[in-house]
Amino acid sequence: MGKIYNKNTFLLLFVIAAISLNLRLGITSVGPLMDSIRTSLSLSNAQASLLTTVPVLCMGIFASLATVLNKKYGSKFTLILMLAVLGLATALRGFLPGFSTLLITAFLIGLAIAVLGPTMSAVIKKYFPGHAAIAIGISTFFMSMGSAASAALTGIFFEVSDSYMFALAIWAVFGLFGVLVVAFVLRTGASSTLPKQNVTEVKYNFPSPWKQFTPYLFMLFYALQAALYFSTITWLVPMSVENGMTMIQGGMLLSAVMSVQVIFNLLLPIMMEKYPARRNWIYFILVSGTIATLLFWTGDHTLMWIGAFMMGIPLGGLYSAALMLPLDETVTADGANSWTAMMQTGGCILGGLFPFVIGFIYDGTQNHNYTMSILLAIYASAFILITIIGNKKEKNYDDYIVKPSDN
Repeated sequence: MGKIYNKNTFLLLFVIAAISLNLRLGITSVGPLMDSIRTSLSLSNAQASLLTTVPVLCMGIFASLATVLNKKYGSKFTLILMLAVLGLATALRGFLPGFSTLLITAFLIGLAIAVLGPTMSAVIKKYFPGHAAIAIGISTFFMSMGSAASAALTGIFFEVSDSYMFALAIWAVFGLFGVLVVAFVLRTGASSTLPKQNVTEVKYNFPSPWKQFTPYLFMLFYALQAALYFSTITWLVPMSVENGMTMIQGGMLLSAVMSVQVIFNLLLPIMMEKYPARRNWIYFILVSGTIATLLFWTGDHTLMWIGAFMMGIPLGGLYSAALMLPLDETVTADGANSWTAMMQTGGCILGGLFPFVIGFIYDGTQNHNYTMSILLAIYASAFILITIIGNKKEKNYDDYIVKPSDN
């Protein structure tokens, strides 16, 4: 395999970090301002939740677009284009007021993230043979750093500026930063000196993931983790305010969740690579999340803080585990791209509906006990599903090798 850690690989990790910072900012920055946006624009809870639901649905609907763009234009152009779309959409929130602007920009942000995720998975699979867990850890670490920063600072930006538009749009600077980094640092194709997979001399002809059973299990698992993640970042602050906290305190509570998430986004892939019994790790994560939800349900502020720190474990760990699943089961960059795109397609469509469902139920009941019940049901379902999926299985790919013609 050869030495993979050199100047060029560290530059690639820097590129991955710059892209990853942007992958949740346009979504997580909405949560701390949910009540303020809803009040300013006279929205129902269900309408306000669409600002989270729409981009997540787009992340699913347009995930397969990554495969098309990568094949036609290459990974570098695709990354630059989508980062530019993401940055411009975020910036527009500061110039054009209104709910329609927020919905349109939410759509564009979701579209960009939908393509960026699978494209990065393909790059990681290609340039980090046997060490994908480390690159995934770097990616999820910086994605969580961006989430934690937006959770902690968006409310402060709003208090200082007295404008939800400014508080949302300020995060566009990271999109511009990502464009510059990819344009001037990333080297692909013939100009790249990064090591690639040893299997590049062998051509494979794998069936589409849509024609296999295992990818559907991965899709459902991704859907459950997406439901937990986006429901939590959407409704944690409103639930905190309902229990007597201020918006700033609720934002700091969400920031605590994201800070712990940062640690587990980085730690879990490394531990899964060193101790590959992934099912046991995920059991631990799910139990932690279940306890955290029960603690938060009490409404006691001290227990809520303890629960918030514990809640960062599933929000960080489950996403990393979900990304590792298709990388463990595929042998080529194209395979990782197609499996990840499929997993994200169905997973985001299913999981992205939950914040809206919770908002709709809350509009009718004015009671977040139903929210907590839904979250606990998701944890129970994930526990059953990962039991079915099990640990990583060694496979023989020889039957899929394309034999050279005899001519």
